[in-house]
Amino acid sequence: MSVCLGSARVCALRVARLDASCQIVAGANNAIVSSAIVRLQSSPEYEAGDEFVQKNGCGEIELLVKTLDKLKRMTLQLELCTRDMELLELLTGGNLYTEGADVIGFSRRGVGASDPDPVSLELWTKAIPTGAGTGSCPSPDAGAAWWRWVYPRATFTLGDVTHENGIGMVMLSGYAEPNVYWGNGPFNDWPADELLDENSPEHFVLDSVGPPTAQCGYITVPSGS
Repeated sequence: MSVCLGSARVCALRVARLDASCQIVAGANNAIVSSAIVRLQSSPEYEAGDEFVQKNGCGEIELLVKTLDKLKRMTLQLELCTRDMELLELLTGGNLYTEGADVIGFSRRGVGASDPDPVSLELWTKAIPTGAGTGSCPSPDAGAAWWRWVYPRATFTLGDVTHENGIGMVMLSGYAEPNVYWGNGPFNDWPADELLDENSPEHFVLDSVGPPTAQCGYITVPSGS
């Protein structure tokens, strides 16, 4: 059965810690589910293909070879509306300030600091059936109300901070690359029969379950992920 659905509204993200070799890190304090996402812009970055042109002595093209551009990675721009400090630690490798059992602050990764370990990034957007809101009957959607997006190896840097008479947004920039170790995900719940394509930096699939419940602070990644 073929399914053609639109995508609208990004409602949740889930971030899980990876180690330096891009493998999933199980245990406490290694993942977060948040509803604070406002926007993620994902842009492909390409290496221009080679082009060879040979003209003859009369100035006319005799030989022409052009290869396609090659995908290198996805460039990411992430915008959040709350300062979930544990989430920022996961995404950027900064440090937390605590008072007793409470997390009360965060420091940006320091000058000259080494690159942080990457993370697994998952998003859920609404799957919109054809004809919804137009007065016609919507098309069948195979029981799936969500699109699930996966960036299996992502690294982020904390961006500009603006203090003004308004909401202080959290801006991050980064990139996504393939991850041969992602498999069926940190929580073993990838909905497709096939494992994640290990050569691609961006994936989306219909998901009938939808996003997990968002909460502030860390959650545990199950063993055996």
